[in-house]
Amino acid sequence: SGSRKRGHYNSANKSRRKVNPSPFLLPASKWAGDTAYRCSPHLIPPMMKLLSDEQRGFVRKIGFGSLLSMADFEMDRALTLWLIDRFSCDTEALEFEGDVSVPVRPLVASVLGIPSGPIQVVAGLHVGDALRTRHRCLKGKNAEKLAEEMRGMTEEEPFCMAFMMVILAIYLAPNTTKLVNRYLFGAAQQVGSLKQMDWCGFVADYLFRGIRKFKESEAPFVFVKGCVHILNVIYVDLVKHAAFEVPNGFPRLGVVTTEHNKWVASHPFGSLL
Repeated sequence: SGSRKRGHYNSANKSRRKVNPSPFLLPASKWAGDTAYRCSPHLIPPMMKLLSDEQRGFVRKIGFGSLLSMADFEMDRALTLWLIDRFSCDTEALEFEGDVSVPVRPLVASVLGIPSGPIQVVAGLHVGDALRTRHRCLKGKNAEKLAEEMRGMTEEEPFCMAFMMVILAIYLAPNTTKLVNRYLFGAAQQVGSLKQMDWCGFVADYLFRGIRKFKESEAPFVFVKGCVHILNVIYVDLVKHAAFEVPNGFPRLGVVTTEHNKWVASHPFGSLL
């Protein structure tokens, strides 16, 4: 039905409320080339294509099989910054002209298709001495370099830990560098529980904190932490135009592509809602 188009939105996802009418809330410096983000959805599809059948099976087993069929997606910087601008840290929603408010947290699972289980993901968990010694090579490791090494891993546990550290660093929870986040190693090492963890909640929290910190920062150059790709996918799915159609499908990261994003980004932002 029309209300369930693209399997993504319904009346509970979108509300109308008073929103700030200003189209540009960010400081001028953050629109002038002084802002960046490490979230790199375009790196995922080619990485997944290089995995062996056995490794792909490991990925499915831990609940991250959606990434194996992720569509090619190149983000548009101006559109991404505009969406960050439109995100309200107080309501956790994208807020647009016409009093349209779209809560982001409830849509993370439908965008990513990763686990949203009952076990909380905790950063900074203790890592035993034996495991720390065994995987000391991960400390300070460039995520793309680790991705190359990961392809040669045949044992399930080491591969899954490396896979999680890579995916978190370049896509789900990127920080301000291209290095793996050692504070997440404790969570990633729990290979047998990864599928029962609330990764959707963690990714949402990490993104929302990253946007808040970015907006509050007075630094001249700032990296936005978190999976900002989520905002792009949600916005593309919101677009209404007779000449624009995005197929149904779950999760949305396997359906919304670079071509969809380019078409949307070629029109005045907010004009297609």
